[in-house]
Amino acid sequence: MILKRLSFIVSLMLGLATLTPAFALAQVGAAVTGSTTVSVTANLTVNDTKARDRGDKEVDRRIAALNDLNTRIQQMQRVSDAFKQSISATIAANITNLTALKAKIDADTDSATLKADLKSITEAYRIHVLIMPQGRIAAAADRVAVIVNMMGTLGSKLQARVQAAGQAGNDVTTVNALLIDMSAKLTDAQTKAQAAITVSATLQPDGGDKTKMDANNAALKEARADLVAAQKDLADARKDAGQIVAGLAKFNVNANASSTTQTP
Repeated sequence: MILKRLSFIVSLMLGLATLTPAFALAQVGAAVTGSTTVSVTANLTVNDTKARDRGDKEVDRRIAALNDLNTRIQQMQRVSDAFKQSISATIAANITNLTALKAKIDADTDSATLKADLKSITEAYRIHVLIMPQGRIAAAADRVAVIVNMMGTLGSKLQARVQAAGQAGNDVTTVNALLIDMSAKLTDAQTKAQAAITVSATLQPDGGDKTKMDANNAALKEARADLVAAQKDLADARKDAGQIVAGLAKFNVNANASSTTQTP
């Protein structure tokens, strides 16, 4: 029974590899050209120039954050290449549009146009409220799946040692119960990780719509709660593994399987 449950975990670890949530829903903003709408009817004030410099820094900060996120996405191990490519494509589109927006801001010579372009940095390119959280949730869920995989392998080794101890006449009731709990915790961690990705895929550009904004906030809150629960499951499973090793040591059987797998 235990072996079957642990084997199930090993197969379940591959679950995130087939996830393809609609990350394309994340807003990439309208394409901006740097030369077609520039006004030359007025000179910029000193305050306008300072505001433009601040805007440039805000754009640069967002581009740097997106590049860092893309690096992290490419390092994910338990999701499909198609999934990673989908997120990366959304990130690349935003970088392209932000780069074009910065060029337009730098070319603006009309205060009203500059003000509108600066406003669009936060209103049209909602990087930090959609794309960044989606990517971070995906990366965190991937980390959970990696650890589930590692601990599933550990669980299989421990299960074999428990079987050997039982066959040698030892009472393995307690360690068997710990194995079952470890299996359940790993299964739940995997389920919670998938749930986090699934709910984050419901995010959509709000365009100032409070109903959509509230729905996005609720989805992000739920996804983060799922990840916290998954991390607790991993910590509990690791604790079970340590107790199993300690129990096997009392039976004077080989219990060298490492239980030092780290939780995220």
